[in-house]
Amino acid sequence: MAWQENLYDASFRGVEFEYFGVDDSQDKALATHQAPYANDADIFDMGNNPKNINMTAIIDGADYEQALENLLNALDAKGNGELIHPVFGAQEAICASYRVKHDSDIVDGCTIELQFIVSGSKRNIQHFTPEPMPAPSQAADSIILSAPAEELAIYQEQLDAIGTEAAIAQSRSIPETIRSKLREVRTNLGTNLVRVDDLLNPPVWLGSIVGDVDGIVKMLPLDYDPMNNWRRLFNRIKAIGDVFGDSDVPPLRRTGQVLPAAMTSRGVIEILKEEQRNPTLTPSDLIAINDEARQQIQEAIDQVRADDNTQNDQSLPVVNTDITPIIRDLKKAAAQLQALTDATINSRPPLTKHTVTAPCTWRLLAHLLYADHTHADELSRLNRGLVDASVIDAGIQVSCYAR
Repeated sequence: MAWQENLYDASFRGVEFEYFGVDDSQDKALATHQAPYANDADIFDMGNNPKNINMTAIIDGADYEQALENLLNALDAKGNGELIHPVFGAQEAICASYRVKHDSDIVDGCTIELQFIVSGSKRNIQHFTPEPMPAPSQAADSIILSAPAEELAIYQEQLDAIGTEAAIAQSRSIPETIRSKLREVRTNLGTNLVRVDDLLNPPVWLGSIVGDVDGIVKMLPLDYDPMNNWRRLFNRIKAIGDVFGDSDVPPLRRTGQVLPAAMTSRGVIEILKEEQRNPTLTPSDLIAINDEARQQIQEAIDQVRADDNTQNDQSLPVVNTDITPIIRDLKKAAAQLQALTDATINSRPPLTKHTVTAPCTWRLLAHLLYADHTHADELSRLNRGLVDASVIDAGIQVSCYAR
């Protein structure tokens, strides 16, 4: 029976990929003792070096960008992961390096040269299996902004079609209002005052201002208490308030009512993406972040419901008073964030309590619990707030991941 009849589906950390070519290599760990000017030497066999696996992955198809992001997140995650070798099956391995190659003749695909090193230790626990993030067009922030942006675009088209003096005046006022408000928003966020020219295209300028959150998240330092950084981000978004609350354009007011919820949702998604690459938050931190986003979404729902869209000027377009689609999308976004947060928490081992029996440090405790001192940073992160983390006294209960 040939080996190709029993091939496994290749994957790493649960992310499957197509491949061609697998190269396994193994070399000896040798100690050479040779005297000066001697032509021979004593060779001591010190065992085997870790096994190397080189593979070439192929990513292509309509969902190529999302599939590539999922695989790169799995490769970037810290520590060992389960590698399904096409011939030898499941193995614990670390991705030592990878190289993504795009060819100008293939616009919807790429190849990735992968190098794995097999880990012989069975004591390391799997901390994180990345969960696929939604595509940008299906993410919570896009869901929230979809209906208001469409309403605003239709309203602007109707103003141009009516052509009355009042309609022309309101049509001209909308871009200037948007430009001045975007300047205020970016001042509150502390981001660059980027010029947005296409102010008549709501998805463009809304995407521009929501996209500022990505840059803020990437620039936040992951210090001893990263939750303080996320709270500062959410407070800056809250400071924006009801951006277009004083506007006499109902669709523009409605867009401003949901904008902070969309920005907060984008922030949560970016935080969860960062957690896949480099876990720094505890389950309780993630729950608090999700609760913050859901509260912001609830405030948007309350504002949309409370807004009076009646319009006295009959020379202007009739405003859509059906808020059902907007409320439905806000609730859908909240459900998506909840599902992503739950998946991130559940992908980690369960938390448990351990009572320290003798004074120690995080590094000693990590060696005791996991036989691996490198989990010291993880224990410190899970137990923020101890008075003196340099010496952990006997009798203190600490949180740790179950082995």
